[in-house]
Amino acid sequence: MERKIEVGAYEEDLTMEKEKISKTFTILTWNIENPSLERAIKQFSWLQNQAVDVFVLTECKRSKGCLFMEECFQGYGLERYFQDYRYHVVFQKPLGNEYGVLIASKHKLTPTPFSNRIDYLPNRVNSVNVSYFNEEIEVIGLYLPSRGGQVNERREKKKSFVDSFLQGLEATPNSPCRILCGDFNILEPDHSPHYPEFEDWEYNFYIVMEKYQLQDAFRHLHPTAREYSWIGLSGNGYRYDHCFVSLDLLPLIEKCYYFHEPRELKLSDHSALITVLNFEGTSMKKRIEK
Repeated sequence: MERKIEVGAYEEDLTMEKEKISKTFTILTWNIENPSLERAIKQFSWLQNQAVDVFVLTECKRSKGCLFMEECFQGYGLERYFQDYRYHVVFQKPLGNEYGVLIASKHKLTPTPFSNRIDYLPNRVNSVNVSYFNEEIEVIGLYLPSRGGQVNERREKKKSFVDSFLQGLEATPNSPCRILCGDFNILEPDHSPHYPEFEDWEYNFYIVMEKYQLQDAFRHLHPTAREYSWIGLSGNGYRYDHCFVSLDLLPLIEKCYYFHEPRELKLSDHSALITVLNFEGTSMKKRIEK
């Protein structure tokens, strides 16, 4: 006997299924170390297996490996590949030998003007709004220059970028739904072990985030944990990669942890940082309207 399908009932079932969808939002930031084409293929294979809403990939160049990564996300190379998997991609390709940030998302992305406020090395900042259910989550991907020890030229490059970025934040209204993440090449003031080559202005970058109503998501959940995202040749550990969130997002954080597998697999010299927020029963739009 043929079963008759009631259209109305079917639509009701679909509505019920949608209501069951989890509203956990997962963001992964990872320094991919400007990969060769061969390593980029391995990296993308690894990324495909991660249950993540948004990827923020740092240390990206206009290189074969990074362009492949971009094409895969989009479905033809790395950018195109991600589009085949229904990813949206924003990658402002840096000029010359400079670096940038690639953001790939399962949800619609809209570039924001924040990165246009950075007047020095602007491609090291990628700013987007992520359309997530009824929310608009602002994600700012950041890749600070490394200081290279006491080499004056690299030190000044880093300091100039820090000054420019903070000026951009100063000119931007605070948001209750903002995530700032990436490879900061910055340590927290009480980082253990302490490295004397870092200066007060570098530690101040971490401290001043509070002024812009941003808090370290990892430290919010793990106040005393010693974790590192990069290990030097000498074996010393550095917590360079961070995820800061707006104060209103702090209660929504379910998890924030360093995932060492990609570093251990030698896919990059950095571990990934994963942050999970639960928007169930929360409307950030209503908070913004208030």
